Amino acid sequence: MPVYNEADIIEQAITHMAEQGIPLILIDNNSTDGSLEIERRFIGKGVLEVSVQPSQYFSLQALWNELFSRLPAYSPDWVIRLGADEFLESPIPNKTIAESIEEVDRLGFNLIQFNCFNFVLTEKDYSSHEPDVRKRLKYYTWNSDFHFKAWKYYPGVDLIATGGHKPAFPQGIKEHVFPAKFISRHYMFRSLEHGMRKVFKERLPRYDPEERALTWHGHYNNLKPDPSYFIADSLKLNRYDEDGNWVLEKKFDAYFGAWKPPNTDEHFSNEDLSKKIDTTRTDLQRQLDAIYRLPPIRLYLALKRLIGRL
Repeated sequence: MPVYNEADIIEQAITHMAEQGIPLILIDNNSTDGSLEIERRFIGKGVLEVSVQPSQYFSLQALWNELFSRLPAYSPDWVIRLGADEFLESPIPNKTIAESIEEVDRLGFNLIQFNCFNFVLTEKDYSSHEPDVRKRLKYYTWNSDFHFKAWKYYPGVDLIATGGHKPAFPQGIKEHVFPAKFISRHYMFRSLEHGMRKVFKERLPRYDPEERALTWHGHYNNLKPDPSYFIADSLKLNRYDEDGNWVLEKKFDAYFGAWKPPNTDEHFSNEDLSKKIDTTRTDLQRQLDAIYRLPPIRLYLALKRLIGRL
């Protein structure tokens, strides 16, 4: 978990992951707000170690390199990539993340996809002093499912090609994505003051220029130092009541068009997905029936074309 100036939320994030059975390696980018002192209090209580990486820039590649260099000492079975402002949850009822990953592994899968829900400030809560961010911010929008945050540990995994959103496994290892998506609750701005400071002082000026040249770190590009960019109308959002019912609809773009993740246009309910599978199966059967009525040479060529589509 990379950390930079997250003192208001880091204890909640560490405690949550400890309750989920997930020990953490923290890579601190030389925080100046007291985050580091909080992190060190949890060594041996959910935190395996805290590594300080002082740098004038926030570099994801440097943070990942530091993390991966420390993983072999712990011989992990799985790795989870998460931010200090995230709370991860399992879609399997009454199961922790650790218990769910054991089940995923037992079933033969090696990659877990997450639905990311952005919880945003609204007119109802932006001035609240409730310390627990999950109780304070109740309104959210689905953001994206291009988040493959947990994978079976293989030395040589590459995160660079997708900017960290999806690991590329070493040659010879095929990905097997668990069909049910896990949940990421993302609280990027916890107050108006925090949002302004984070974007315009602690992130945009500090992003590594080389990574910016790769078009990374562009999600804050369209934000302006105006409250309207940080406080949303609650009527445009969904309210979450800790009931496990999530709405997969992007009702509000917290990045104002600066980042459009791939593969987010289609979302099927179980019923729609079953219909789509049935339609595909029927279509393939129809084509096979037609092919088997062809003369031998045409049968061979048609089968070759069909197999090439599969």
